Amino acid sequence: MSMFSRFDKDLKQADGCLHKAADMFFHPIGEDIFHKWDHNHPAFPGPKLTKVRLECKGEEKKEVKEEVKVVVKVEEKKEKCSGGCSGGCSGGCSGGCSGGCSGGCSGGGCCCHHHHHCHCAPPPPPPPPPPPPPEHIRIYPCFAVIDKYDIVESEWHPAMKDYTADKLWQLHVYLPGVAKDKVIVDILGKTLVVHGEGVFHTHCGMWPEHIEHCCDCTRKEPTCFCKKFALPDNCKIHEARVEFEKEVLVVRIQRG
Repeated sequence: MSMFSRFDKDLKQADGCLHKAADMFFHPIGEDIFHKWDHNHPAFPGPKLTKVRLECKGEEKKEVKEEVKVVVKVEEKKEKCSGGCSGGCSGGCSGGCSGGCSGGCSGGGCCCHHHHHCHCAPPPPPPPPPPPPPEHIRIYPCFAVIDKYDIVESEWHPAMKDYTADKLWQLHVYLPGVAKDKVIVDILGKTLVVHGEGVFHTHCGMWPEHIEHCCDCTRKEPTCFCKKFALPDNCKIHEARVEFEKEVLVVRIQRG
């Protein structure tokens, strides 16, 4: 147990003497010769101050001790309040006070005495709004914020088909013989852009959409392409998902 856990009680029991209080703490057994050690020292100013005056009656001199109470006055700092007081204010109010006020009210603002229940202080400013989500992002092969660029569509592009439903928009891109790292999918505002490098079959030219193409072309040229699609309304572009499996790239965007 700490010496200071019951300091006030021990000091009172020792008649305000710190020396006696320390001996009582370190020698709590009554049979200990140091339990009631007699200290001949000047009066120690504890919680009570003792005033000693000397009275003379003839040749006899006598010391008279008087206890002096020490009162410390602490003035509370008052702050001028700019608004009307709507809470219980214990100080003088110079503003409109609509709550129970124990001080004199004279209209106008209120002087608060650091009490936390007074609502006359101005409210803290609201937090700043979150930044708007970026409008230009890359969703494949990785998610990243990008700068806007001019879209120039190519004459040739692989077979693509988009599907629109009430709660989903999808795009299928057929990319036979194309590596996954050769394709990029961007969203610029309300436009989805698919660009990269595809394989152009020079002997076959364009083939009809929705038809799986298989041929014995001996000349297949890597060709850059770019194709854009207008996204429907209420698309949650930040929840877009892209998968590239079995030479087919699929883009799925939920609609709210």
